[in-house]
Amino acid sequence: MLTNLIIKNFILIENLTLSFGHKLSVLTGETGAGKSILLDALSFVLGARSDTSLISKDKDSTSVCATFDLPIKHPAINKLLENEILKKEDLTTSNEIIIRRVLNKDGKNKIFINDIPVSLSMVKSIGDDLIEIHGQFDNQSLLNPSTHIKILDNFGHLNGLKEQTKIAYNIWQTKKTERLKLQEEFTKAKEDEDYLKHNLKELEELNIQIGEEEELSQKRHLLQNSEKIITSIKDSYDYLSKYGDSPEKFINEATYALERIPDDAKTDDIMQILNELESSSQNLYDAYERLSQILSNQTDDTNTLDATEERLFTIRELARKHKTTPDELPNFTKQLKQIVENINNSDTLLKNKIDEEELAKKSYIEIATTLSNERKKQGAILSQKVMEELPPLKLEKASFEVVITTKIDEKDFSPTGINDISFMGSTNFGATKNYLHKIASGGELARFTLAIKVVISDENSISTMVFDEVDTGISGATASAVGERLAKLSQNIQTLVITHSPQVASFANHHFKVEKHYDEEQNKTLTSVEQLTEQQKIEEIARIISGDLITSEAIEAAKQLYISSKKA
Repeated sequence: MLTNLIIKNFILIENLTLSFGHKLSVLTGETGAGKSILLDALSFVLGARSDTSLISKDKDSTSVCATFDLPIKHPAINKLLENEILKKEDLTTSNEIIIRRVLNKDGKNKIFINDIPVSLSMVKSIGDDLIEIHGQFDNQSLLNPSTHIKILDNFGHLNGLKEQTKIAYNIWQTKKTERLKLQEEFTKAKEDEDYLKHNLKELEELNIQIGEEEELSQKRHLLQNSEKIITSIKDSYDYLSKYGDSPEKFINEATYALERIPDDAKTDDIMQILNELESSSQNLYDAYERLSQILSNQTDDTNTLDATEERLFTIRELARKHKTTPDELPNFTKQLKQIVENINNSDTLLKNKIDEEELAKKSYIEIATTLSNERKKQGAILSQKVMEELPPLKLEKASFEVVITTKIDEKDFSPTGINDISFMGSTNFGATKNYLHKIASGGELARFTLAIKVVISDENSISTMVFDEVDTGISGATASAVGERLAKLSQNIQTLVITHSPQVASFANHHFKVEKHYDEEQNKTLTSVEQLTEQQKIEEIARIISGDLITSEAIEAAKQLYISSKKA
């Protein structure tokens, strides 16, 4: 609920702090005293459009701060958690939320929630969950048929079934999208079938391997340099061939000379040299043999180079043609093969997708139909309960009905189901029902709104409701009935009412008087608000009854109204 409203330099309000309690609060005062300024300030802090005309004369800025006490499961708490303005570990059964908005003369806004800067759209979203303001001709959701589904589903506890309907609808639409996509792919593929098959044949015949392009590139480089390589190998072989078929002969001769040294005269150095000569002789012989083998296997690499370059260039050309890389061609070939196979099996594959779509559609219709039937049951209950509220509000001849129609064309089906829901009524016996705002006057419309709000208050997640002059155009017993219903509504939802009716005012749990006065020192008019004591409440009710000249009869009448309201 709304606990505090702190206003500074806002139009005629210089500095004002108001504390609100549970149940019903009323604001009274003479016409033009500034009651609507309080609503403007409340709307401002919750994200309403603004301009610098809201700033008090001779001031550089205005600010409004609203504090709320919210339970842990309130929708606004969830949004604040999602946006990391609150931390889950800090939550308790009762949580204080502070919204503050500052407007400077340059037109720039600053908005904070619990001292964390937020966007205007963010505070609007939070505000929608906190307060609902009803003016005489602005009854918001009740006049907007697009919100009637939500109101009925909340009333009938149908949100679980509605969520199932939404899930089923999304599955159906996903299957439909898959079928349409496959259908489009098959249509295009069949137009290009011959071309696709030609490409597949070309790729399969080449049988390209991952990494082959790199291998061919390296082989081509070697082949392009083969002449230089062979010349170098031959020169090396010729150098070794100076000693005939035994290039190691001169090493062997050196070894033989050292071996003539008597064994007992061979030092460690001589023995080490003999070992090294023996190893060198063997290595030299191995190198000579390998060079000889390379030369004997030498072939003409011209044809090999041509073949290598032809395959390399073909692979690269196909990669460009199919807008991919050489190493991705093997996988592309598999995908192309699958497409061609799908074309051959397109009728079967498409039938499977159609069957899946139809099954999902059937499932959606079944769940949506169940939801529709439940809505009709709950709609009848809601209609009856609202009808029971109308006579006490002096709308004995009026009627109310939740009209539920079932959509036939599947193009009109939606995640919320297969229904159109409208709140309709009439104000006279036998009259044709129509949308409420088309059949009711301002006062009648306000009472219709109040009746509906009283009925659905248990299921309403809104913390606070504000009614601006809901009693316009009514008096006497009708006004008393309105006051009684507002008091009843306030048992479940904190209710703030701006009123000119003494009957409505008498039901207040908290009464605030709004006054306007001229400040000679500052040479300007200011608005002030005072919370009244019990005796002051009676005097204010008497003022509403008789005007500025409060008579003893008005005081007595005010006392009776006050006493009667407490018994109601």
